[in-house]
Amino acid sequence: MTVAVLGLASPLELLDELKRKVRALQQLQHQVLTIVGALDQQGAAETLGYKDLVEVFKHVLRWDPKTTRRKLKQAQALCPTVTPTGSVIEPTLPGVAAAMAAGELSEDHVDVLAEAMAGLPAAAETYVVEYARQYEPRSVKVFCRELAYRIDQDGPEPEPVQPRNVLRRKWQGGRYQLFADLDAETGAKLDALIDPLAKPEPEDLRFAPEREGDAFCDVVDLALRAERHPGFRKHCHGGERVQLTVTVDYDKLRAGIGAARLDNGERLPMRQVRKIACDAGVIPMLLGSRSQIHDVGRKTRAINAGLRRILVARDRGCAHPGCTRPPSHCEAHHIKSWAEGGETNVKNLVLLCRRHHDLLHHSDWQVQMIGGVPMFRPPAFIDPQRRPRRNPLHAA
Repeated sequence: MTVAVLGLASPLELLDELKRKVRALQQLQHQVLTIVGALDQQGAAETLGYKDLVEVFKHVLRWDPKTTRRKLKQAQALCPTVTPTGSVIEPTLPGVAAAMAAGELSEDHVDVLAEAMAGLPAAAETYVVEYARQYEPRSVKVFCRELAYRIDQDGPEPEPVQPRNVLRRKWQGGRYQLFADLDAETGAKLDALIDPLAKPEPEDLRFAPEREGDAFCDVVDLALRAERHPGFRKHCHGGERVQLTVTVDYDKLRAGIGAARLDNGERLPMRQVRKIACDAGVIPMLLGSRSQIHDVGRKTRAINAGLRRILVARDRGCAHPGCTRPPSHCEAHHIKSWAEGGETNVKNLVLLCRRHHDLLHHSDWQVQMIGGVPMFRPPAFIDPQRRPRRNPLHAA
């Protein structure tokens, strides 16, 4: 489209044109990597009298060394190798190469997939490429990490290492500076304390680091006053005191294998779960347990603490496809609104972060329960067939 035509086009027409351009750009990027790979294999730098291609590309293309090294690494993973006898060896990641050649993956996707596949079996490439075709690189990275865990979760458990917690404190210029390197259990507990206190309020002009800093100060004050302070309960999830939920498969707990999952997605060895289950501030959520009331019916639109814990155990974070937000960043959304007769029960609720909660209310994204799992239908401009999707990042 010409500039004049672009100015008259609708948003959907502009998006279609942008998709075509980006696809063509990604195809060109693959062709660039193919040329870089061929130059590398042919020893072009030595032929031209240079030490390496980094120096060649500095002069010819004005690339920084960092850019060249990135291109070389990508080319080595995606380009076939031609041996001195003329035979061709397939690339390390043929599926990734084919998808990028078709314009379906970006260079950022390639970086994430190349790193992830170094720790995954070759058969996993089909699944990670299929996921990468639909989601951004950051989400792909989380998916690959989750996949690696699931493949290896029943393998031999490493010898436990005593967690080394480090705290550095100093006064400087009238300010108190703090650095902490803590174990996963303590980090998750601190998140559970800070997150509800750091949520932005209407008209809140503070950036996230400042909100979280103020929240940390609140935590210190609340700790000094313990539970006598009414604000402690006011800011807690579901009206309860701040607690940490550990989700664990009952059979694995009995067998003492695998790991349990914290609210923030981190995992703890089963032996540590047995220890922290004695803590009144830690709720062991056994998958399949019927000890909580799931259905609040039509009496109220409010989500009680027990129902929220069930949603956390099922959705494990924002249920929107590709989202990595943990449960502590999420709100419960009525699939059929309460005002229209929707019930406040687990069949009509889904956890969503603020961004995707707003998106569901103001766009053509739709959510429905299929087989007890929240499934999302994207707008037609994303997928003309509007095929339902779920979030495999948090799936059990």
